[in-house]
This record gives sequence, structure tokens and C-alpha cells, in this order.
Amino acid sequence: MKRDFSMVRLITRSSDVIYSEIANFENYVNFIPSCSSAQLIEKNDDFEIGKLEFNFLIRNYSIKSKNFLSENCIVIEQIEGPFEYFKGKWIVEEVGIESSEVKFHAEFKLPFLLDNLLPDQVIETFCDKAIKGFIDGLDNKKEI
Repeated sequence: MKRDFSMVRLITRSSDVIYSEIANFENYVNFIPSCSSAQLIEKNDDFEIGKLEFNFLIRNYSIKSKNFLSENCIVIEQIEGPFEYFKGKWIVEEVGIESSEVKFHAEFKLPFLLDNLLPDQVIETFCDKAIKGFIDGLDNKKEI
């Protein structure tokens, strides 16, 4: 079954600062709960390939993704990982002086067995905590 997750948040930081933090693949380990490792594998002008490792429900999972970077948008596509497919999108827009709107949307499909074992509430809670952890980390981070 295809699943969707979306979140919108206003953050009192400039869009450039927020975008830089999100685009820095190795930052994910600092923000996303249960993410134990974030490794940048390849970096080009238009995209990055990286690998995230998670400990979830007493198992270790990893996801290798290709992140396409543009002016205010990052599109994430799973290359390898636990999902049958995963596509995500961050959009960061300036809405005022030192104020930005951050949007995240993901579509994914879990393998049949995992999809049937995990109730929607468990998956929604994990997604919610992961994205909120990241966004709250951005919101609370002091600018240097």
C-alpha cells in the first residue's frame, strides 16, 4: 500500500541557512531520531548520493538515496533500502526577514510483509518523529 506523509512548518531562520542544513546530508544523524549514521558517498553539482542507517524496531536498516538539489528544493529518491520505493521532497521558502516556510512530503511503499506487520499508527509516529526531530533541530539551532 502506498503511503504519504506531509508536514509544513514556519521556522525563524533565513531560507539559505535552513536549506544549507537540509542539503548537508551528514547532518541527518544529528536531527533524525534513531538515525545512527549518515554518510555522503558522492557529491556532484546537481545531486548527492548518501546512505543513512537506522535502528528501528530492534533491527538495523539502511537507505541509500540520490538527492537532487535545486535553488530551494531537494528531491530524494531511494536507490537501495527497505522500501519498495521512496520519494521525498523538501521545499524551503523565505516568507519574511529571517522567517521561512519548510515543507516536506514523502511517498513510499513498504514491502508486503513489513507493510502488514506495522500498523499505520507505528509508521506515522516514526515518520512524524523523524521529520519533527529534523525540523525542531533546525528551529532550535543557533546561527553561527
